[in-house]
Amino acid sequence: MKLLLLIGCSILFIGTTYCQNNITWDPPADVSSSVFDNNFPRIVMDASGDPMVTWSDGDNLYFAKWNGTGFSAPAQLNPGGVTIAGLNWQGPDIASRGDTLYAVYKQTPETASTSYVWCVSSFDGGQNFNAPVRVDYIADSISRFPTVSVDNTGNPLVGFMKFNSDFSEARWVVAKSTDMGASFNTDELASEWSSPTSEVCDCCPGQIVSEGNTVAMLYRDNFSNVRDTWAGISNDGGSSFVGGMDVDQLGWVIMSCPSSGPDGVIIGDTLYSTYMSGASNIRVYYNKSSISSLTGSPAIPLDQSVSGLASQNYPRLDHSENAMAFVWQQVASASQQLAIQFTEDITTGINTIQEIVDSDNIGHVDVALQDGVIFVVWEDGGSGTVKYRRGTYNNVAELDQNETISTVRVFPNPSNDQWRISGIEGLDLSSYTLLDNSGSRIPISIEQTSNELIIRNKNIVPGTYHLRITTDSSVITLKVLKQ
Repeated sequence: MKLLLLIGCSILFIGTTYCQNNITWDPPADVSSSVFDNNFPRIVMDASGDPMVTWSDGDNLYFAKWNGTGFSAPAQLNPGGVTIAGLNWQGPDIASRGDTLYAVYKQTPETASTSYVWCVSSFDGGQNFNAPVRVDYIADSISRFPTVSVDNTGNPLVGFMKFNSDFSEARWVVAKSTDMGASFNTDELASEWSSPTSEVCDCCPGQIVSEGNTVAMLYRDNFSNVRDTWAGISNDGGSSFVGGMDVDQLGWVIMSCPSSGPDGVIIGDTLYSTYMSGASNIRVYYNKSSISSLTGSPAIPLDQSVSGLASQNYPRLDHSENAMAFVWQQVASASQQLAIQFTEDITTGINTIQEIVDSDNIGHVDVALQDGVIFVVWEDGGSGTVKYRRGTYNNVAELDQNETISTVRVFPNPSNDQWRISGIEGLDLSSYTLLDNSGSRIPISIEQTSNELIIRNKNIVPGTYHLRITTDSSVITLKVLKQ
C-alpha cells in the first residue's frame, strides 16, 4: 500500500485533492526572433533539466538550447543546400535521454525517392552535433514524417511513413540503430493492425515512444476511411512489432485527411496516448492502455467545459515520474488558446481542471516536464516566433506505509532567516538539495534533529526555491519562499 502526498505551497496532506493545476508560471517569452520563423516546435530536456527546442522555417531545421537566462542563438542542423519538410502542421522531431540527443528530418522534395530521412546526434546536450546520417535505405520507396525516440541504451529508434514509388500503400515502419545513430537497420513494419488491407492516414504525422524493451509506434489509421488512432507494439526494443491496438475506439469516419497526429508516453505497462478525433465535433482525448494485454480504455475526453468552445486540436503530453501534462490548441469564443491539464500523479487520475497558458494566434504546441519544472512552447502567429513559458510545480512523492508521515510542514514560509521543516520522523533522509527556479543548485547550511530540519537562508537571494529531499524510496520536493 502507498501513501500519496500532494504537496501544496507549504503543507503536505495525505490523499489526493485537485483544486487547480498548481503551476507557478513565468511570463511568456520568445525562443528566437521571427527571422527564423516558428513552424512545428518540439521541446525536450537535457540531463540538467534545461530545455532544448527544434523548429523549422519551411526549409531549415533550427535548434536552440537554454543557457541559464534565455535560449542560445539558433543553430541550423541540416547542411547547406539540403532543404527539409517543415510546415506548421508537420516537421522535424527531437528526442533526448540525459545529454544524448537525436533530431530527425525529411529532405525535400518529399516525393523524390532520392530525398531521404536524416538523423543528427549530439552526446553533450546539444553543445555539438555530428554530421547527419541517412536512416531510410528503402530503394525506390518514398518516406515522410520521421519521428524519433531514444531507448534505454542511448540508441535512436526512428519511425517514418513509407509509400510505394507511386505514393500508394501508406504504412508506418521503424528503423533501429545499435551504434548510437552511426547507422540504421532495415526498417520493420509497425502498422496494418486494423486489417491486412488497411493503410494509414497518409497526411497525419505519427509519434514513436519507448521505455525499456517496449516501443510503441502511434499513428492515425485509415481502414475504409475509419481514422482511429492505433499503436503498433514491440516487446524487443523495436526489432519487430508483434501486435497493435486501437487506442481511441471512436470510429471516426472521414473521407479526407485531418492532418493531425497522436502523442504518447509509456509508464510501466501502461501506454498513455492523446489525439484529436472528429467523431463528435473536433475534440481532444486521451487513452490509458495495457501494453501486455493490448487492451485500452475507450477515449477519455480532455476538458471540454470552456465557454464557447468551437474546436480542439494538436494535443501533446509529457511526464516526469508520475506527473503528467496534456497541452493542446483550441478555439473558444473566437480566440485561439493554448490549454493545459496537469496532474501531479496520473496513477490517481487526471486533474479535470483546464488552464489557459496563452491566447490569440496559437498554432502547434508542445510540452516537456522534468523534476518539478514544466516548459511549454508554441507557434505564435502574431509575432511569428516560437514562444515558450516556464512553470514550476510540486512533485508527488510515494512513500511506503511504514514510513510514517502524517503531516510535513514548512514554517515560517516565507522566511527571511531560516526554514524549519517538521513531520519528518521515520524517514531515512539521505540528501537535501535546494534549487532555484532555473534548476541551479544553491549551497545551504542544514541542521537536523530527530524530528526537524533547520535550513539557514540569510545569505540566499529573495525568491522562490525548491527543496528536494531524497530518501531510499522517494523524492519529495517542497516549495519554499525567501523574503
